[in-house]
Amino acid sequence: MGNRVLEIVVYLIDHMRENSGMLPSMDDLTPDLHSLGYSDNEISTAYSWVIDRYEHSNEPFFAQFPEEHHSNRVLTQYERLQLTPEAYGFMVKLVSLSVIDDEQFETVLERAFSISPQRVSLEQIKLVTAAVLFNEFSEIESLAILYTKIDPTLPVN
Repeated sequence: MGNRVLEIVVYLIDHMRENSGMLPSMDDLTPDLHSLGYSDNEISTAYSWVIDRYEHSNEPFFAQFPEEHHSNRVLTQYERLQLTPEAYGFMVKLVSLSVIDDEQFETVLERAFSISPQRVSLEQIKLVTAAVLFNEFSEIESLAILYTKIDPTLPVN
């Protein structure tokens, strides 16, 4: 469920960015989100998270939001091999929207690389990001798709 909530959070923050920080009522957004296949519980959880995050912040978000994010973490050669471009792009978007900070970015990378022995996909990075962001590591079974079968014919040094 966490990755679906994360998708709604990104949708809501994109909406806020496009509307000078204004977030419409949940009743206004719910029909659109239902049409995208999200449940009432997922919508409510995401909406509550966004409100909680930005109401308890001392910083006025989106007051003068830059059109472009000016600085991105450059992946090492190893990291580029371990992370799909789509997964990295998603993470950059989350940082530029202030959904995650630089420390959470590093935490997501570290956990994703330690869990998956193969290249980390967009769906996998969404699961790990949601787990980090919403502290859902108690639901570790939802991360089961990160475990991929290793070909037993591969030589081991």
